[in-house]
This record gives sequence, C-alpha cells and structure tokens, in this order.
Amino acid sequence: MNKRTRLIFLGLSLILLIGVGYFVTQSFDFLLNDFWFTSGFLLLILLSLIDQPHFSKDSNVFINAVTAGVSLLLVDEQNRNWIFWLFLSITLYLAISSYILMWLRNKPLPSENKWVQFFSRINREIGKPQTLFSAFFLWGAINQFGLNSNGFNSLLLYWVIFMILNLPSIASILNKLFEKKETKKQENALGTIFGVQSKNTFLIKLFPNRKETIKIFDFVEFIYSIDESRQIRKGLILDSYLLNEQQWIKILTTSEISKIFANKSIFNNHTEDIIYKIKEVPETNYLDKFVGIVTENSSISKIKFIYNSKASIQEGQLLEINVGNENIPVFYQIVEGITKIEQLENKNETGLIIGEAIQLGTWNHEKVRFEQFGWVPDINSPVYIASKIENVVLSEGEFQIGHIPNTNFPVIINKDLALTHHTAVLGVTGTGKSVFSRNLIREYLKDETIKAICIDFTGEYRGKFPDLNPVKIVSEEKEVKLYEAFEWVSNELEKFGNQQSKEGLKKCDDFIKETLKEGLDAFLKSEETQICLFELPDVSNTASILEYTRQLFKALFNIAKNDRCYGHKVCVVLEEAHTVIPEWNFVGIADKSSHSLLNSIAQIALQGRKYDVGLLVIAQRTANVSKTVLTQCNTIISFQEFDKTSSEFLSNYFGQGIASVLPNLRFRQAIAAGKALKSNVPMIFEVPEIIEPEIEIEEAAEEE
Repeated sequence: MNKRTRLIFLGLSLILLIGVGYFVTQSFDFLLNDFWFTSGFLLLILLSLIDQPHFSKDSNVFINAVTAGVSLLLVDEQNRNWIFWLFLSITLYLAISSYILMWLRNKPLPSENKWVQFFSRINREIGKPQTLFSAFFLWGAINQFGLNSNGFNSLLLYWVIFMILNLPSIASILNKLFEKKETKKQENALGTIFGVQSKNTFLIKLFPNRKETIKIFDFVEFIYSIDESRQIRKGLILDSYLLNEQQWIKILTTSEISKIFANKSIFNNHTEDIIYKIKEVPETNYLDKFVGIVTENSSISKIKFIYNSKASIQEGQLLEINVGNENIPVFYQIVEGITKIEQLENKNETGLIIGEAIQLGTWNHEKVRFEQFGWVPDINSPVYIASKIENVVLSEGEFQIGHIPNTNFPVIINKDLALTHHTAVLGVTGTGKSVFSRNLIREYLKDETIKAICIDFTGEYRGKFPDLNPVKIVSEEKEVKLYEAFEWVSNELEKFGNQQSKEGLKKCDDFIKETLKEGLDAFLKSEETQICLFELPDVSNTASILEYTRQLFKALFNIAKNDRCYGHKVCVVLEEAHTVIPEWNFVGIADKSSHSLLNSIAQIALQGRKYDVGLLVIAQRTANVSKTVLTQCNTIISFQEFDKTSSEFLSNYFGQGIASVLPNLRFRQAIAAGKALKSNVPMIFEVPEIIEPEIEIEEAAEEE
C-alpha cells in the first residue's frame, strides 16, 4: 500500500474498531480503560500500518518490546495470570536481545555470522506488530469478555478481517480501489516515487500491471508531492533494477530536459508522485551529448561520474558540467574509467562504470584559455560532452599546436615563451614527436629574428627542411679537421699530466674555438638563412662527441653574452637529447668529461633566456636525459611514454591523475603543460596531421 492508502485504511480500521467496541460494551469507556484496546489493538493498527508496514528491523523490535512492556504494566494485578508473566518475559527477552544485536551488528544481515542472523530473524518474527500485539489483543479480549462470549467473538472476527485485509495480495487490491480514478485509467502511468537521491534524482517503483513498457533513456513527466511550487517535472530514465521481486527505475530531472519539451506540460490532471511516460519526444540531440551523473568522492580538481549514456566516450574526452546556482559551465577531461559492482539488498548487485575526469576550468573565450574554477559540482549533476565553441582569433606570437580530442577547443602556446623559457618534447618512437617538433621549429622561424641550430647525428634534418635551405656551421673540410682535433684532444687528455703536450692542447683548443666562433658568427650575422645544422659523426656519448658538443655550447654562450647573438633569438634543438645531455648513470665515459658538458648546457638553461637563447629538448625517455636541464624546461609536451622513471618525473610536473594516461595515449596525442601554454593547466591534446615539405616534394617527383 502507498502512504495515502495506509492512512485511509488506518482511519477505517479505527472507526470500525470503535464501532465494534461500542457494540459489545454499550459505552465508550473502553477507549481509556480497557487493555485490549489501548495497549493491544491500537498499537497493532498504528505500528503495522504506519511505522512498520513492510518489515521490522532490530531497532523496531526493541521499540515494540519496550512499548509492549509498558502496556503490560498497566494491567490490573487481579488479571496478571501466568500468561501475563509469559508475555512480560517475552518482551523482556526481545528488548535485551535486540539491544545487544544493535550493538553487535555493523554489516548487512546476510554478511553477519549465523548466530546473529538466527536471533535477529527470530526476533523480527516474534517482535513484529502483527505477532506481538495480536497476542496482546486476543488475550485482553478473553480477559475482558470470556472465551465464549459474544463480545470476544465480535472482536475475534474483527481481528481476522483486519489480518486478512493486511495481507500483501489483499492490500494490493485495496490499493487499486483507493487510487484516484484518473491514475487507474491513465495508460501512460509507470509507477510511483518511493525515494529521492539528492534534489534531482528519483527512485520509482513500477506498477506490476502497467500497460507501457519502459527502456533506458525514455522520457517521463510527474509532479513531486513535496515540491511546494507544484512544478511539472520532466525526467530521463537512467537505470532499472530488480529488487525484492519488484522492478525499480532511476530518473534524472534537469532544466535541460524540460527545454526539450519547451517547458510545456504533456499531461493534465497529474496524480502526485505518479510517473507518466512521454511517448512523443521532439527531435533532440540531448542523448547524443548526455554522459552520466556526478557521483560520490568527487573533488574540486577531479570528479567521478557514473556512465549512463548512449554516447561513446574515451580517454581525453572533454566534458561539461553546470556548477552552482548560476549554472556556470566547467570543463573536465576524462583520464580514467573503472568498472564497479554496487551492492543492493538481498544479495542483488548492479554493474556500473565509474569515470574520472580532471578539471580544466571555465572557458574564457576572449582570453582563449581555461581558467581554474574553485568549487565542486553537486552530486548527481548531469555530465555532458562539451559543445563546440566559436572559432578563436590568435594573437601575434601565438601558435595552435593542436586541439582537445573530438572538440574544436584549441591548445595554444606563446612561441616567444616556449623558445626563451625552454621546451621539452618527449615520447617513444612512432608517436609523432619528431614531426611535431620540426613543425614547431618552422613556426619559430616564421619570425625572421629567430634562428635555429639543430644538433643532428644522422643527417636527417638536412632532408627535413629542404625549403629552408639549411647550412652547416662549418664546412665539411673544416668539420673533418675539427673532429680530428677532438679525437686528438680526447686521446691526449687520457694520458698522465707529465706526458701531455701542453702546447699541442692549447693549439687545438684555440683552433676549435676559432673555427666554431667563425661558423656561428657567419650564421648569426647572415640574413639569408635561419637554420643551421651541427652534424655529429656518432650517436653515442663518447668523449669526443661530448667534447665536440660542449665546445659548441661554450662558443654560442659567449656570443650570446657578449654580442646578444647580433640581434637574433636562437633556438638550440637537441634531437636525441640523451646523447647530448645524458643523465649521469647513462654516460658512457668518465664523469669528468660529462660534467664539463652538462655544466655548459646547464649554464644556457639557467641563464640563456637572458640573452635570448632557448632549448628545444627532444628525447624518448626522461630517464636518459639530464634532470638538471629537464627541470629548467618550463614547458613540457609529452607523447606516449611507458617507463616508470618517465611517469614518476612527469607526475611531479603534470600531476598524478593526468600522468597516468601517458601509456594509453594514441598516435599524435600528447599531454602539454607549462608557462608557454595559453591555458596554464595540464591537458591532453591531439596534434593535427602535419604534411612536411619533403613529402610533398617526393610526391611531386613521383607524379612527374
């Protein structure tokens, strides 16, 4: 029975009981004086219909026992026979045992040990109102009127009728009789509200004989009886459950759902708390963007949501939630998805998918960036796939490196900050790292005041910039002599001090410095070319290679410090950076040689931006690259990474939540964060497909 029906049944039962009492006693004195009425059947009616209409818990049994004990103490001493003392003993047992059970129990009953289950179930059967107070009523009627009297027989008949009508099957029939006529005849009625989860999510118990079938994502309409404004609500069916042999559904209500129907009522003469299915739904894309609802354990920086959607989502997807009374749209990016089993009652379970998303913030279209938002969304707030935004206009010096996956939200960097404050591009082979880096170099070089020096091991860069006509720092003839000089110096330094040729070392050192300075001066003063290559003859970090590179950085730093690079900004590109700036435990030579090299690089990293010299560090693994230099890179763009060392380092930079995504990134997807980003929050983005000029040239040659 629903609440209204139980109240009606309570009124009818009391009226009929008073009528029977007057019939057998010919007065109304029994209302205050007779135990069978005041302490017996009155409690039976109230507790079985109002307080415990379905079942009794341990706490209910305790209250029933205390109430029963108090009522027994009101019995006159001349009527306290052995049955009285038996009843008193039973109530005392129920009170004590139920009190102990309430102390002992801290888990659902099916999970408790067998003895706790046994005594709890026994107590619930003995202590329920239909059992305990029925016995009181019959005993009181016998004491009052005698076993063979008309009065007892009348009250016995009344008790039998009441107990029969209170059976679930009979109660269901009565419930239909008491329901409003329009509810019975309403073909679209699905069920009635029996629970509310927060302010916008309702639990519905479906009618067993409803005419309409239901499925997930059907739309419904109803009026909630507690709502003082009598607002007609529209809702969406999120989930269905089968529990205690009854079917339940969960419904979400939002203002966005009401807007689908232009905030107009579909049905008339609603019965409160009855849910009606809407058959004709206007064309809408609501279900294409609806993802789910916010669930527990969400925080300001990361939200968790239950996935209830027709839409497919994936890692990196941008979500939108309206937060606060002003419905401010706040954006979150998915970083994780977890399956979960939710325990219902009586060993029933339901499966869920719980998503996790980190906050990017609110979108400021004028400033073209995300801004952090300082609060958490309400539980059960609807989660949507982010809508598209209007096209943005980039300011001078800005470059769009990509966009958030499946959106047109741009990811923008300031080229000047990216250059002067150093940038690192990380990722395993085959993720799009090198193509992205070369495209970034091209963007730098659109500014004629910027020059790039690419340290190249394989000669690959020469073929990647055919349109920019890259030059070498020194001619091939001098390059051979330079490398021979480095080899001689390396071999000489391995000798004991008294065996070294001091004059020869000084001569070689002067030759190296002069040759590199001449090459750098010629390149930096030139107005014809913007990119030069410093090709190394080996890809291993031998003493010669490291010394070769160290001398270049030393010469460049001196020019930057003394001559400000002749009015140019310089980007030093370190491809395969683990060879040029290795971590100590990955150096293949003596620590002394590597120490000199790393000091030179670190000097540029720490002070280079004062003289407009910046680094573009490109590496596969952070484990192999000097952390002294990496930590000076104020912007990091990381493609897919697998090793633990990289994850730990990048977790400190990006944050644990988003860094955990690194192994799952797809081709041309990366995480970006740092000073040069327009939005100073870590985010997953997708690099557009980049066609390099050399590919176009090759294709043109094939066509010819």
